[in-house]
Amino acid sequence: MDRRKLIKSCSLVAVGSMFVPGFFDKVLAGEKEIYKKYNKTLLIKEDGTPITSKDIPDNTVLLFFYPYKSTPCYIINTGEEVKPTKVKLSDGKEYEFKGGIGNKKSIVAYSAICPHQWSYPTKDFSLINYYPSNQKSETTGKSGVIQCCAHISVFDVKNGGQVIEGPAELPLACVELLEEDGKIYATAVVGPNQFEEFFDMYKSDLIEQYGNIEKAKELLDKTVVMEVGKHVKEQIRC
Repeated sequence: MDRRKLIKSCSLVAVGSMFVPGFFDKVLAGEKEIYKKYNKTLLIKEDGTPITSKDIPDNTVLLFFYPYKSTPCYIINTGEEVKPTKVKLSDGKEYEFKGGIGNKKSIVAYSAICPHQWSYPTKDFSLINYYPSNQKSETTGKSGVIQCCAHISVFDVKNGGQVIEGPAELPLACVELLEEDGKIYATAVVGPNQFEEFFDMYKSDLIEQYGNIEKAKELLDKTVVMEVGKHVKEQIRC
């Protein structure tokens, strides 16, 4: 792992909060969109064929990009039914999480951008990772969660991405999945939408990777689902 890139990633948000007026205020004030439809995007395998729920074994996490070309997400088969629930925000507002899809209703998807300070899986490393039911976090002892090692925020994948512990004030944004004729589509983002903060924070990195910010913001009609390790060199767990 390139430690210079790791240090840069961990420190960017601190610098941003010092120089961008209202950096966190807007997020905590509940001004974020809670439900936003995007392109109906087909999830495909690397060979171009549609992925199905049968292609995602229990306790498996895979990576894809949605709704934009540069915004990573995790699709997870928890191995157990994930029921619909209400997700509550700190201001008392709530929204509906529709639960899982697939034969066991066990498959869910979330944005892989931490809602605390926007850590995300880069090509070099990921500080935000899924801990399946058979793998416990060393720091929290929890499993079946998404945990961000940047500041140890923990999110409940079976409860709409609700914060379990840590400094995060907002839940993970959920990607709404639609299963239709055996195919899986991403159709919307449910939960506080922080993509613009992400684009502002990592603008220079995204321009370096995609050529310009417009390409980084391209909406997708199809998105490849892959093993996390095929995109990320090192998954940093804690």
